[in-house]
Amino acid sequence: MVSKKFRARGVAATVAVLALGLAACSSDSGDSDNETKAPAAQGDDKGGDSGENIKVGFSQLGAESGWRTANTESVKASLTAENGIDLTFSDAQQKQENQIKALRDFIDQGVDVIAFSPVVETGWDEVLQEIKDAEIPVVLVDRTVDTTVEDPYVT
Repeated sequence: MVSKKFRARGVAATVAVLALGLAACSSDSGDSDNETKAPAAQGDDKGGDSGENIKVGFSQLGAESGWRTANTESVKASLTAENGIDLTFSDAQQKQENQIKALRDFIDQGVDVIAFSPVVETGWDEVLQEIKDAEIPVVLVDRTVDTTVEDPYVT
């Protein structure tokens, strides 16, 4: 049976996915007059079962291209406190070890959702199992992973 806390985090993951989707699809140039904002979380469901903003840890693989830089800025502009999100952002600087450290830091911080664009496809088993054991939903952004962990991410 799925715990109430895990279901609440699933709701938080859904909200985060919607916000990330809007951010990733945005044609925002960073001009504040043209910002696309994700809808704010409503009522008592804001932040899962805590009554606070949804805590999202997002690890970007780095700034490999203009698109990736724009994606990062769009995520930061969309996942804001006014939209019901408390974002912790980490730039992996193209290094898997940096990204794994960030994911573990997110676990330690007790985030509601972890989202990341994996630097590489393999080598995630241990940290994905740790995240799963902590019952934190994972959202993979624009890349996938090859893992032996069963159901390691929600989307």
